[in-house]
Amino acid sequence: MTQQTHRRRVGDTRTVLPVTLQQPNESGVLAAVDLAGKTVQFKMVNAATNAVEIALTSTGVSVVTAASGTVNYDFSGAGVDTAGVYWGTFVVTESGETDSFPVIQKDLKIIIDSDTITGQEAYELALR
Repeated sequence: MTQQTHRRRVGDTRTVLPVTLQQPNESGVLAAVDLAGKTVQFKMVNAATNAVEIALTSTGVSVVTAASGTVNYDFSGAGVDTAGVYWGTFVVTESGETDSFPVIQKDLKIIIDSDTITGQEAYELALR
């Protein structure tokens, strides 16, 4: 998975977060993760405070095309109720073993703006 930024407004739940999960194959070439037979979950933490905004869950996660590693996360109102910057992570489990995507937490950045403040401004205020 390459670095991605997803932007939305507080309360917006219609548009999903689309992601293609990738990792190096046995030859070291970045390739899609085949999700057939695997469990995929999502979590999201506040970048300023490290507080969990969305606990690890499979609710809202849908595998679009297993062979090409494409998944969507469909936000609920509680997951988009506060302006700020967040880090998203998809966790893939098979036979009790997990891999997290992206490996570098900051590679899936979710910015939530409100009517009165941008997500970046809310992030900076939270750091003070």
